[in-house]
Amino acid sequence: MAYRAQPREPRPVQSNPPVDPAFLLKNLGKPVAAFKSAGDVMGVYPLKNVKVIASYSWIEGATPIVAVPGSPRVWKNIHVTRVPADTGVQMIDENALRMGDKSPLLPLFVAIDSLHKDFQYGDLDLVTDRNSLRKLLRFADGAAGEFRIDVDLANKTCLLTRREEKNSERIVGFRGFSQEYEKAATRAASGCEKASSHHRIISYDFGGIKVLLRFVDEACTERGDEADDLLASFSSMNIGRVSQPVAPLSRAPIASASGLTVRLTKPTSLVPQSNTIEIKTRASHKIMDWNEVYPQLYLSQTAHLYLAKHERGSFQRVEKYQLNGSNLRDYAVRTEKSMGKLKVLLDAILRAVRKLRTRDGIAVPLSLVCQGDTLTLYRRDASTGYPLGKEILSKFGGVELPSGSKSPTILRK
Repeated sequence: MAYRAQPREPRPVQSNPPVDPAFLLKNLGKPVAAFKSAGDVMGVYPLKNVKVIASYSWIEGATPIVAVPGSPRVWKNIHVTRVPADTGVQMIDENALRMGDKSPLLPLFVAIDSLHKDFQYGDLDLVTDRNSLRKLLRFADGAAGEFRIDVDLANKTCLLTRREEKNSERIVGFRGFSQEYEKAATRAASGCEKASSHHRIISYDFGGIKVLLRFVDEACTERGDEADDLLASFSSMNIGRVSQPVAPLSRAPIASASGLTVRLTKPTSLVPQSNTIEIKTRASHKIMDWNEVYPQLYLSQTAHLYLAKHERGSFQRVEKYQLNGSNLRDYAVRTEKSMGKLKVLLDAILRAVRKLRTRDGIAVPLSLVCQGDTLTLYRRDASTGYPLGKEILSKFGGVELPSGSKSPTILRK
């Protein structure tokens, strides 16, 4: 059954709790550039050449373990009628939480290097999490909250590291039913029974900006049950129905003691992009904010949104939407306009970051901080935040690794 998304007014300013200024400005020096949200932008910049690159699942354990390529949880296609309220710990940024003082970007590179031989990192302009692009998109669209994103330059590639005041929090009081509903409506894929989350890495061309993007993939449909018309809608974006084959492990993913264990899972093929699902739960009396949700789907090219409405934990049958569905066309058009503003902003950020080097040509650690209606680029004190290290920087050229570097433990299943 198809559902029609109801039109809404332009996206309101986010009402998130205020962020501690001490966190936003910790270890930062003087500002070096400032950005304003753009007005209307001429031209449309669709995402082109969308490719699935790699994926991994975090495995519960005392030490950091990722399963590569792992798998998202699989949609069971049943009517979940009731679940208890969420309790326990809610993850905010699991990559940062599990990596400790190491770079949260490390698992991204481990996953890619485990599946690809000689991946061309140097061709990229931007490496980022979807969360960081969503924050920048809100700012570009005139509806930003307060946030910080650390910025590092590797040769010509700009790497954005997500920063949060806290990477997890214990649920106190009522927080909804989303975690419990997801557990009830999905099942763990074979080999990922102890997985806590699944992360997917895609690349695309955004108006000439070569982007490598990581995002949380909550679920997927069973492989082989997609409709032919959905397949056709994705063909223009170079997203195939068939799982993309990947190369066998050909080199150590990360040099030096990253503290990360890699488990290679079977099959080594990746879940097709056309099978990906975002799951949302909402009280039945609350209207979905499509101006917020649709850009989330679009940035990661997530194929499906499953909306589960409830009354105090008693759930109706799920409403299913498709990214390219006619019932979301109004939001697709609106998002195209917003993406134009984001493209202008990213161009300005890339220009500013690439200019900031020492007299010896060494890149300067930086941070983007949004406060009010201004996005400011600051110098960041050296060796603060999450240092990338030579193991990551060397992938982009210009940095040699020390001899005797160690690789993470790799376990074959």
